[in-house]
Amino acid sequence: MASYVLDTHACVYSLSAPRKLGPKARNALLSVEAGGSEAWIPAAVAAEVVLLRELGRINIGLSHVKTAMEAAPGLRFLPMDLRQLDEFAALGTIRDPFDRLIVSASRAVGARLITKDDSLQELGLVQTVWS
Repeated sequence: MASYVLDTHACVYSLSAPRKLGPKARNALLSVEAGGSEAWIPAAVAAEVVLLRELGRINIGLSHVKTAMEAAPGLRFLPMDLRQLDEFAALGTIRDPFDRLIVSASRAVGARLITKDDSLQELGLVQTVWS
């Protein structure tokens, strides 16, 4: 079974503007919805969604994320743990703390990262999915 971690763009787009997802990202998430794959929403992504909502930059919030997880059994919440923090400590070259936490989550669970972020794709620290 394929396993993915969603970054914040992927999470927000999947809930509010699915047409903005890259084709491979869309296919991966369709597989998750159908139960053929699993996807993790890291705690850092959930926290960033809350912050972006508070700043008025997005119209969805934590309740939308929770509803999506209830509707798709393959979509799961990934609490932060020491494995992720070990990865976080090793990834000091990633300056954005949310990006660093999200890549750490992906590495800790051994899943491909669904991300639009070119800089994360180019780092080569995790396999990525988007276009």
